[in-house]
Amino acid sequence: MPRISPPTLTAVGYGPASPADTSVFAPALRHSGGLLASPAVRTLRVGGQDVGGVAVYSTKKGVAATPRFQDQYVEQLVNAVARTSSPPRFVRVGDQVIALSRGHSAVAGWFDGNRVVLVYRQSGTPDLAALAAGVRTAPPSTR
Repeated sequence: MPRISPPTLTAVGYGPASPADTSVFAPALRHSGGLLASPAVRTLRVGGQDVGGVAVYSTKKGVAATPRFQDQYVEQLVNAVARTSSPPRFVRVGDQVIALSRGHSAVAGWFDGNRVVLVYRQSGTPDLAALAAGVRTAPPSTR
């Protein structure tokens, strides 16, 4: 698995989820096999500009048992949100494995303990891996 060092994003922030943000993540719950709880969804901003959204899902206890399951499950969720069947690219950023979608829709996903985090980017910038790393560094409140 490639180890990458994406550019560092400053000023990653969050706001209340818009209806568009919520609808982007709706396929994840439909494809979750009932293993996810309702997400905490937020609008994702970089430098004050709306660049997409982030959803943090709680999983049922024991779901995140093995790295292989985690990778397959995150792939399923990323593909559902990205609306593609192309397998995502898995990369290591620091100590975290992140799945990055391929193709038109930019979606990233990873396990964080017993939570699954999905990020979507609505335009061509910033770099998807950098956006995911920025969310990891400054995670949204899940309240």
